Amino acid sequence: MSLRKNSKKEAVKKKPQKEIMVLFSREGDLDKNRLAVTDCFGLEAAESGNSVVIGNENCDVSISILLPSMGKDEKKFIESQKSAVCGFFSKIEDCNEDIKINLCHHIQQTRAYIYIEVEAKDSLADLEGDVEMVQDIMWDVAEAMEGVLIVEQGTVALGVVDKEPVVILAGDGSSDLDAYFPFVLEENPKFLAECTEKQKARRRKNMQYLFDKGIYVCELPLNEDEDTAVIRGKEEVVRRALGLMTVALYSESMLNPEDNLRVEEAREFIDQVKDSYGIENLEEILSPDELAYIRNDNPDEMTKIQYSWQYENLYVMEWVLGLAEWNDPVEICDVSLMVRNMKEFHSIEDICAKTTMRSSAEILDKADLIYRMDWAAVDARIHRMSGPGGLEHGVVQERHKTLNWMINFGGAAWDDVDTPT
Repeated sequence: MSLRKNSKKEAVKKKPQKEIMVLFSREGDLDKNRLAVTDCFGLEAAESGNSVVIGNENCDVSISILLPSMGKDEKKFIESQKSAVCGFFSKIEDCNEDIKINLCHHIQQTRAYIYIEVEAKDSLADLEGDVEMVQDIMWDVAEAMEGVLIVEQGTVALGVVDKEPVVILAGDGSSDLDAYFPFVLEENPKFLAECTEKQKARRRKNMQYLFDKGIYVCELPLNEDEDTAVIRGKEEVVRRALGLMTVALYSESMLNPEDNLRVEEAREFIDQVKDSYGIENLEEILSPDELAYIRNDNPDEMTKIQYSWQYENLYVMEWVLGLAEWNDPVEICDVSLMVRNMKEFHSIEDICAKTTMRSSAEILDKADLIYRMDWAAVDARIHRMSGPGGLEHGVVQERHKTLNWMINFGGAAWDDVDTPT
């Protein structure tokens, strides 16, 4: 890395006889990629071909441009290279996780693969200066093509941010950046053509909110317009909230080391809820799966843990009823507060009378937002990285389920609600 680039990390540390670099370019047009290469190297523009060969008395430089449109083999090769490079960077530890995942998203979005080989003309040649020169020029190509330059045997990713050449991420976890987000929201993608203005506004607001937080999300299907969506009614929401609280309290009492209650003792919490809210039959508030769970005399530990997470679902119900403010799902909810909020009431009718449900537009907005957050969290987990933007995947997932239930996603009952991403 030359001094004129003023980077924190020296990308060239040895005197090679052959150096290989790869540029992943966002540009999918062969002519534009070729023109960028020849222009940055100060060469006459070639009218055709996908390769450029130059050299001096010391070395030869060969540059090849591949695009998926060239054929099945080329497409397969490019995808394999993207996967291999992203696989390497995804495994780096002790680094900024958001930089790592956004680098991988950037590479996966690129549309051309440019292979650069610098080779000495004889075994005694010193390539260090030539490699620096070629790397500096390819950095300029990367800026023109909004690309990522991979150097040092595929272990260092370089790019240009705010006109400055930088190390995005190196194999040792270092970076010149505090954040990396090379994405711009597309205002009106073609797939929105048949959507209503309300749907477009919801998508735009939520995508911009996530982008502002450095959370990349691909384009996803939109949920319904509030004029046609079927939102659950208040009494149904109240009953579901009480059911969730009942099962969560029951589970927590058995999991809490301080209580360590047996099933028979823990069921007293269920009786307390029934008495406090005048509930005669648990079928009024519990789903079939929940009923089976509390009637099981020997539930396993994993099932108890699973149902203890229903405090997160309860949080969404309380938000819907205006009893809680929305916070991003970056940590678990305040469990004691969720229970205290419900203790202010004495019956289903009392809760219905004293609460005001949020509008359909608000509920649909949050359902769309959490859907996008869940995509980002699942994508990170698939690639064995942490949730971007500090998202807590377990919290996101439970909120996604609850909001999908609220908007009648797939017309499913509580036990069957799906959360596809």
